[in-house]
Amino acid sequence: MNTPINNDQQESPAELGWLHTSEAEVAGSKEALGKLKSSAAETAGHLKTAAASVSTDAKNYAGSVASDAAGAFKEAVETNKTAGADAIANIAHSVKEAADGIEKQSPQVAGMVRSAAEGVERISSDIRDRNVGELLDSVTKFAQRQPAAFFGVGILAGVVLTRIMRSSDRS
Repeated sequence: MNTPINNDQQESPAELGWLHTSEAEVAGSKEALGKLKSSAAETAGHLKTAAASVSTDAKNYAGSVASDAAGAFKEAVETNKTAGADAIANIAHSVKEAADGIEKQSPQVAGMVRSAAEGVERISSDIRDRNVGELLDSVTKFAQRQPAAFFGVGILAGVVLTRIMRSSDRS
């Protein structure tokens, strides 16, 4: 049978049997909760330290790889720079020999050709003696001062390199 609910009389949760928690159990729960919070904070600290360590290691590794790559690139550029300077010196030497060959027939032309060859030798020495950064700075300044000459030299260099490449393909 249904019994009417009397709102005038309210029973406590403990009287109804819903709550059987003693003060000791509440204190134990609070202590466990405190330990859980402490453990979580400690774990978060360890994770943060590990993440920072991994991040630092990754940065160091990336820096090392970049440094190694930059060193290898610089070495390759220096090697090619020296080879280019040697090629220019060989051209100057050949031009001087040509000037010697025409000396008897046209001393004035031979003098101009020899002077041009000496200028080419100075360029070769300059390339050999400077580092790549200095060379790029010199080229940039020249291009700013003499843009028409810069483009003209670029076109001339392209034509010469094309001919050299074609002649080496035929050999």
